[in-house]
Amino acid sequence: MLNRIAIPTLFAIFLLIGCKTGKVGGTADCPKKDADELVNLLKSKSETNYTFYYSKISCQVKDSKKSQSFKTTLKMRPDSAFSGVLKVAGIVGAAYLADQDTVAFTNKLTKCYSKNTFKSFSDQFGIALDYKLLQDMILGKPFGLTDSTELYPHKNENYYVLASHDKKMMKKLVEKNLSDEEAAEIFIQYKLDCGTLALAQIEINAPSMLTHIVIDYTERQEVDGSDFPKETKIKILNPMDSTFINLDYGTPKLNDPKTIKLNIPDSYSECKK
Repeated sequence: MLNRIAIPTLFAIFLLIGCKTGKVGGTADCPKKDADELVNLLKSKSETNYTFYYSKISCQVKDSKKSQSFKTTLKMRPDSAFSGVLKVAGIVGAAYLADQDTVAFTNKLTKCYSKNTFKSFSDQFGIALDYKLLQDMILGKPFGLTDSTELYPHKNENYYVLASHDKKMMKKLVEKNLSDEEAAEIFIQYKLDCGTLALAQIEINAPSMLTHIVIDYTERQEVDGSDFPKETKIKILNPMDSTFINLDYGTPKLNDPKTIKLNIPDSYSECKK
């Protein structure tokens, strides 16, 4: 999805304009840097050097129908599963577990449970969602990257920007001039803080689904040599509804394994949708 140009064509373009595309930045706050170095730095941020993650998170979720505030625990074995409980006013009201295929919940107040595939959440939020993307979003990582992913530098007044598409395609996105085939793609911009080079924001556009997502990592924290969010603000905008999520993290604990599970009592029935 990120590489729309055949390799020979890409190589030819690199030879012709490599001197123009080899830098990113160029403003008073973001002096020019080598784009390849920042690409390698960004990809390194997607790596995981710990085997277990635990944190407490204060959450606020708001859409057109409701506004909720609660606290949750998060126990995660990266690239495997995560689980936790949700508390309101210090009382456990629900629990959850997400694995590679499904997200399951139990509601202690109504004594019911639900199991949903990631596709159902994809339909709800208007963008293809899977376990890896959800995990990386929570951990503040740049999702959707591989060693072969092509990224394009873009000039910005406030960030170093590396994007999934070149300037021509991003211009067509802004001008709403994409073909049907182009509109089916996902456009991602990774934005690095010009001072610290930390991942500060991820902006996602899914034109065919009319969905726009902005993930702001407004504050970060370092724990045992790894970089994590301390505060995250997420906006999910689409014609069906708009959702706003604020996450305030405690200090994570690493490599202290805990049991990841979800108990569904026999007396619970399936929650009504």
